[in-house]
Amino acid sequence: MELIINPSRVKKIKYQFVFYITLISFLMSIVDVYSTSLLFTLPFFYVCFMCGYPALLSYFMGILIGVIVLQVPYELLFISGIAFLILEFCLLFQSMKSRYVPYLLTLIGGIYYAYVQIDLLSTLLLTILTYINTLIFTSLTPLLMHGESDLLTHERMKSLTVIILICTMGLLPYSHISTMILIRIFILIMIYHECLDDLLPGLFYGSMLMLLMDLSYKDDILSFLLPLFFFYMIPCHKKATIVSLYFVSHLILPFFLEFQYTYHGFIVVVSGLIFLILPIRHDQTVLSSSYQEMTFKQQLSKQVDSFCRLFEQMTALFTRAPAPNRSLEYIGYIYEDMCQNCSSQTTCFHKKYGPHRLVKLMNKGLKEHYNETDEDFIHQYCLNPEKYLDLVNQYRKDYRKIQRVQEEYKTMKSDLYHQFSLLNHVFHQFSHQLEIGHIEEKHIYEHMEGYHFQLAHLKKYYESQSVYYLEIGIYDITKEEIENEFIPILESYLNETLDVEIMKTPMHQLGYTYLVLKHHTRYFVQYGVCQCAKESIACGDSYMIFSMNENDYFALSDGMGQGQKASDDSKLTLDVMKQLIMNGISLDDTIQSVNALLKIKNRNDMFTTMDMMEINLVSGMTTFIKYGACPTYILRDHEIIEVESKTLPMGIVSPLETVIQKQTLKENDIIFMVSDGFSGHFYEFLKENEYLIGDDHPKDIAHLLMSLANDEQRNDDMTIMVLKLCKQ
Repeated sequence: MELIINPSRVKKIKYQFVFYITLISFLMSIVDVYSTSLLFTLPFFYVCFMCGYPALLSYFMGILIGVIVLQVPYELLFISGIAFLILEFCLLFQSMKSRYVPYLLTLIGGIYYAYVQIDLLSTLLLTILTYINTLIFTSLTPLLMHGESDLLTHERMKSLTVIILICTMGLLPYSHISTMILIRIFILIMIYHECLDDLLPGLFYGSMLMLLMDLSYKDDILSFLLPLFFFYMIPCHKKATIVSLYFVSHLILPFFLEFQYTYHGFIVVVSGLIFLILPIRHDQTVLSSSYQEMTFKQQLSKQVDSFCRLFEQMTALFTRAPAPNRSLEYIGYIYEDMCQNCSSQTTCFHKKYGPHRLVKLMNKGLKEHYNETDEDFIHQYCLNPEKYLDLVNQYRKDYRKIQRVQEEYKTMKSDLYHQFSLLNHVFHQFSHQLEIGHIEEKHIYEHMEGYHFQLAHLKKYYESQSVYYLEIGIYDITKEEIENEFIPILESYLNETLDVEIMKTPMHQLGYTYLVLKHHTRYFVQYGVCQCAKESIACGDSYMIFSMNENDYFALSDGMGQGQKASDDSKLTLDVMKQLIMNGISLDDTIQSVNALLKIKNRNDMFTTMDMMEINLVSGMTTFIKYGACPTYILRDHEIIEVESKTLPMGIVSPLETVIQKQTLKENDIIFMVSDGFSGHFYEFLKENEYLIGDDHPKDIAHLLMSLANDEQRNDDMTIMVLKLCKQ
């Protein structure tokens, strides 16, 4: 990637690019099929046209060398020049898209083949081969432009095989033996890199072209095709093993062709020995896929899935067995104490058509107080109404206590269910990420192709956790379309801003556009914290500062009371909050989880305040989360903006109502977060001392305000956190 590699490396790649284009053009110009090489040079001309004027100049230089040195027909230069003028005309008036260019070049080639009076069948064949070669060569444009092995896919590998074989075929009329040795060495290299499946299509296509050049090459073609079937049956990975099997496989040749021991033996032995001594590195795969890595991911994904099922089973335990109705049990207690030994219990309690109304009133009295009508009925029909009312009132108190405990138990079960659900969600998300691998690149690619952008290459490079580059190769697009359509659509899909670092559109809508987009943070936060404890043992206020992706988090918590216990409670709250956020849990679920854990831990004896800010360092959008916390103050151009929320601390009620406020910060905004140890009139305190702040660092501002506040009466732990948003 041009942006990341050093300048000397970029310069080296450019020199290599010019050399390769010139060499390929020269070698293709001397390949003679039916007395012409236009079916190779014209498709390669279009590849050079997409790559820009340096590639075109190298192309014409290679053809010119062939014309001067080896008397290649000058018509190649002439027809390439005509094609250049036509494409430039189309560029000028933007009258053609890149997908139509293969048809145009095929038409130009067909007219030339008919002009030189090749027979009709040969003209048709050469025209079709020109179109096929154009499609094959075009896929190699990103590889030629970047020179990176990471861009090698299976399709491009097949195309590259065709290019190499065609260039090698150019040497046939000048050195038959050397050409056959080079082809065999190339075959052995592809086998060594485990690319046999990518080699064979190109090898068969190249063999057909060799036969079109001269049918006498039939035995030579069979001599390198037939031994390949051995390598399908016996996989080899080491060079010595490959060469050994290579020698043995040629023992079948005398049974299928006129085997010349001197000629064929020399070619086979020399090619095998040269391959054996070549310093080929095998520590890096030629193609980007890795079967071993995928297998490991699948195994890990299965283990994570088993954990998911475990947590689903544990979660189900908290959703079964509804709590029993205890009112009937208490009615039984009242009956035993009141009615069991009553002389009229057979006529009062047991009736032919169900319980008497007095028994129904027992159920009502457990849940609420009697009204006057109910009491009159009890005095009229009960033999001992005073005892009846006293017993019901007595058991009502016990019943309500049990109900509160039961409600608390149900709430605890609900909270635990929520926690297990969150864990299950985390495991499922992790398993999904393992399965999809590089999902970001794949999804971006598919999304942009859905808008009919012709992407040839897309790669994502991370410079840091929050800074990455998108390297994109794209066909059939103009600079205006990139700026007005492509980038806005991509930003909308990613929900992130992208800056253009490099944009190369050498041939506008008919060329290959090289684009590098950068996503990075535009702000950073300076901060300072100052604390003062009422007790010397520990400060009950705790704070935490951490980052995740492109967000900075600043949190302040005040535990109940002072001293070590308050400090432990507030630290626990912040630590759990941080871990949940860092594991991808949403803010809403994080708040509910922490609140539930605080309730479960000490059974309503523990609660803390929560004051948190989430600052997006790209957009400056800030999320304020406040539970029982003091207001936050933003100082902007001598104006003080107050952000407050009147809510209970965490750990008191469940579920907790989610209260989140958002506001976009601006450059040089100064934010003040304070605990309740400061006086309730911090707004006036800040207004009075604003003139002392100036452009000092937030750390100095925090110490200044703390020293001023200490001059007043201090009744609690005090913490102040000062933040300043700065431009990168």
